[in-house]
Amino acid sequence: MSSDKSFDAIKKIKLENDKSAGNLVDCMPVKVQQTEVDLTFLDNLPTAHPRLLVQAKDVEAFRANLKNDPTFCKFDAFMNNSTNKFMDTEPYDEPKAYPEETVGKASLWRPYWREMYVQCQMAFNATRNLSIAGIMLNDEDIIAKAKAWTLKLSTYDPEGVTSRGYNDEAAFRVIAAMAWGYDWLYSYFSEEERAQIRNVLIERLEEIMHHLKVTVDLLANPLNSHGVRSISSAVVPTCIALYNEFPKAREYMEYSIEYYAVHYPPWGGNDGAWAEGPDYWNTQMAFLGEAFDLIKSYTSINMFNKEFYKNTGDFPLYCMPVHSKRASFCDQSSIGDFPGLKLAYNIKHYAGVNNKPEYIWYYNQLKGRDTEAHTKFYNYGWWDFGYDDLRFDYLWNDMPEVAPSNDPLLKVFPITGWAAFHSNMTKRDEHVHMVYKCSPFGSISHSHGDQNAFTLHAYGDTLAAITGYYGGFGVDMHLKWRRQTFAKNLPLFDGKGQYAENTSSKFEGHQDRYCIEAGGNIVDYNTEADVKFVEGDATSSYQFFNPELESYKRKIWFAKGKVFVIRDTATMKVEQDLTWNMHTTFATETAENSFKIIGENATLDVLFINDCTSNLASIENVEGFGEVDPAEYKDMEIHRHVEAKFKPAKEHNILTLLVPSKAGEKADVTYKLDGNKLELTIDGDVVAIDL
Repeated sequence: MSSDKSFDAIKKIKLENDKSAGNLVDCMPVKVQQTEVDLTFLDNLPTAHPRLLVQAKDVEAFRANLKNDPTFCKFDAFMNNSTNKFMDTEPYDEPKAYPEETVGKASLWRPYWREMYVQCQMAFNATRNLSIAGIMLNDEDIIAKAKAWTLKLSTYDPEGVTSRGYNDEAAFRVIAAMAWGYDWLYSYFSEEERAQIRNVLIERLEEIMHHLKVTVDLLANPLNSHGVRSISSAVVPTCIALYNEFPKAREYMEYSIEYYAVHYPPWGGNDGAWAEGPDYWNTQMAFLGEAFDLIKSYTSINMFNKEFYKNTGDFPLYCMPVHSKRASFCDQSSIGDFPGLKLAYNIKHYAGVNNKPEYIWYYNQLKGRDTEAHTKFYNYGWWDFGYDDLRFDYLWNDMPEVAPSNDPLLKVFPITGWAAFHSNMTKRDEHVHMVYKCSPFGSISHSHGDQNAFTLHAYGDTLAAITGYYGGFGVDMHLKWRRQTFAKNLPLFDGKGQYAENTSSKFEGHQDRYCIEAGGNIVDYNTEADVKFVEGDATSSYQFFNPELESYKRKIWFAKGKVFVIRDTATMKVEQDLTWNMHTTFATETAENSFKIIGENATLDVLFINDCTSNLASIENVEGFGEVDPAEYKDMEIHRHVEAKFKPAKEHNILTLLVPSKAGEKADVTYKLDGNKLELTIDGDVVAIDL
C-alpha cells in the first residue's frame, strides 16, 4: 500500500461515486414488472458440494459423459483455452494500492484500477476453472493447484485494496473466485482451511451487503448499476457456496431474489431495451445470466420469467448492429470496435432461453469475425469464453441460425426510448441503418445528453457517428466530450445543450434526478407504413440550461430503405440561434446549403431543403474534442464535426435530406417540396411524405 492518504482518498472518491444516484425511486421512468416467488423452496436445498453450476449428484454423470466424449460441453476447449495455462502460473500476490500521485485525477489512477481488476479476473478464471477441471478429471495435481489459488486469495486483506470500498471490480472477482474454490474443493480442504476461507468470504459478503442495504439502499435506489451487478456477480454465487453454513446466506438469497422479482430491471421495460446502452446491457446481462443459471441449476427456479427477458435480445440485435462501429449510444468501452464477442455470447444465451434462432445468426456473425477477442482489455479483464461455452452447453440447447429479414424495417423500443431503422440487415456491403435515442432516463449514470440523437451507417461505414475515445468514467474525454450534447448529432440552442452533469463533473448543485428530468420520449412512430418514421420530444432535456426553450421535437422518416428525412422543430420565448451538428470520423466537404461526409466505402450527402436555408448563416467543419486534455488522446486520430449555424429566431423548422451512397455510385435522389408535402424520387421510385 503506497500510503494511508492514497488509500483513504480513493475510498472517499469511490464512496461519492457509489452514492451518486441518490434516492430516485419516486421519479423512475419505467414501471418494473413484478413477479411473485414462493421462497419455501429455500427450505430444502441440497447441502452437498459442489452446488455452483454442476450439482454434487450430477458429477459422476458428467464424468461419464466426458470419458465417452472429451468434447462434451466443449470441455476440451475449456481445458486448452481457459485452464491449462494456469497450471504453470503461481497464484498472484495481493495487488498494491494506486500510487499517491495519481489520486487527484481519474485519467491517472484509472490505469492502475484497470490493472488491478484484470489481475483479479485472471485469479478468478484460474481458481474457478482449475477447481472444475480438477474435480471433473479427478486430477490431484489440478486440484492442488486450485487449492493453492483459493487459499492465496483468502490471504488478501478484506479491508484492503481488493475491498468493495476501494475497488469493487476487484472485490467482486476475488469473492466469486473463493466461492467457486470453496464449493468445488470443499472435501479437499482441511477444516482449518475451510474455516479460513469461509471467514473471509463472510467478511467480504457482509461488506457488500452493508453497502447494498445501508449505504445506497438499493431497493430505494435501483439505478445503482454497480450495486445491482454485485448481487449477480458476488452475492448469488457466494450465498450458494455458503448455504446452510452461514446463517445469513439464506437471508441474502431472499434479498437477491426479491430484488430480481420486484425491482429488476430498473434500466428497461417490457420492450427489452436497456437505457444504459448496449455495452452496459452486455455487462449486466453477462452477470445476471450466470446468476440466473446458477440459481436454476441449484434450485430449479426459473428467474427468466418477465416480458423483459423475452424481448431483451432484440436490443443488441437492432441497436448494436453486427456490421457497424460507433453506431450506438451511452458509455462504451468498445467504442471504435465492432460489437464485441461477449455480446455474441449474451445474445446466444437468450437464444437458449427464448428459442430465438435470429440471435444465433448474430452470435455466428460476431464469433466468426472477432478472432482476437482475447487481446482486448474489455474481454480479458472480464470474460472467459471457454467457461461460457461450458456453461451454455451444459444448461441450454443450441439451434441452427435463422437470418433476420433484409426488408426495410423499423424496430422501436418505446418504453425505454430507443429505435433502429434497417435495410439489408444481413448484407454488410448493402446494410443501411440508423440508431436513434430519445429516452425518459435522460443522462442518468452511463447515459448521455443525447435525447433525439442518431447515428447513421451505410454500405460499410458509420458516417454519422459518436466521436471521441473511451478512457474510463470521469476522465476528461468522458465528462467534457462524450457525455455532452455538443458531441452528438443534435442541435444546440443559443449554444446550450442538454443536462449531462454528474458527481464527477463537480457541477455546483448537481442532483442526479436532474438527469432523469432531462429525459425525452418517443411520442409517435409507425413500423408498418411504406415510409416508416419515429418522432421524439426532447424539450425537457434542454430546459435546465435553457428555460427559454418551449419545445423541441425531431421526426425521422426512412424511405425505400435508402434515404432519411429529418425534421427538427423548435420554439422559444425569445430569439435564439441554432447550431445543427453532425459528427464523423471521416473527411467532410461543405457547401452553401449542404455538406458531404466522405467515407472509405460510402458517402453521405446532407442537404437542408426547406426555407430554413434563408436563415442559414454558415456551414463549417470543426476538428477536435473541445476542452479535453490533449494528453488523453495523444497519438490518436482527431475526429471532426460539421456545424450548420442558423440565425436567431423564435421558431426553427429545419428539414434535412440524408442520402447515403456507395463510394463512386451517386444515389439518384431528387425532391420536390410543396407546403407540407415532400415528394422524393429515389432511383426512379416516387415516395410521398406528409410532413
